Amino acid sequence: MMTTDMSLWEQFLQAPMYYIYWGIAILASLVFTIQTIMLFVGFDTDADFGGGDVAFDVDGLALVSVKTVSCFLLGFGWSGVILAPFFENGWIVALISLGVGALFMLGAWFLLKQVLTLSQDNTFHADKIVGYTADVYLRIPADADKSGKVMVSYEGSLHELQAFNASEEDIPTGAKVRIVEAIDDATVRVQRT
Repeated sequence: MMTTDMSLWEQFLQAPMYYIYWGIAILASLVFTIQTIMLFVGFDTDADFGGGDVAFDVDGLALVSVKTVSCFLLGFGWSGVILAPFFENGWIVALISLGVGALFMLGAWFLLKQVLTLSQDNTFHADKIVGYTADVYLRIPADADKSGKVMVSYEGSLHELQAFNASEEDIPTGAKVRIVEAIDDATVRVQRT
């Protein structure tokens, strides 16, 4: 495609897209390499924020992000470099390169999304154990203002919770109770089974 007796500028003027593909491919490869190194070293873009009663998580994953755009440019640039010598019509190369770039972008987005689904929230919420059976750990008095403690097993983990009595009689240590209400994540209301 290129002759050796022309200057670099003359070669660029004859086939500018070929060199643009090369530039995009090299820059995208550099960005992708830096992202990969930062990922393995631990400098990813995810963040957690919290304060007072407010907590939220920012995972940094969207269809259009630095990660997915760099994958798009990687596919676009390298497919353009590979296909440009084989097609006279630059539009065909551009359309195929756009398609390959879009596939790279969607593939990266899908893979990142699948990896993020591997993480799970193991936070204990007492409302999930309503109806479960628990063992009384400390006697639960009949007085509605006084509490005892119960032990309940949930998803392979044993939880000790403050418990208030829903009935009119004391519940002794060692008795089986059913959780009838979650007051908060550390407190439940129980009745004897």
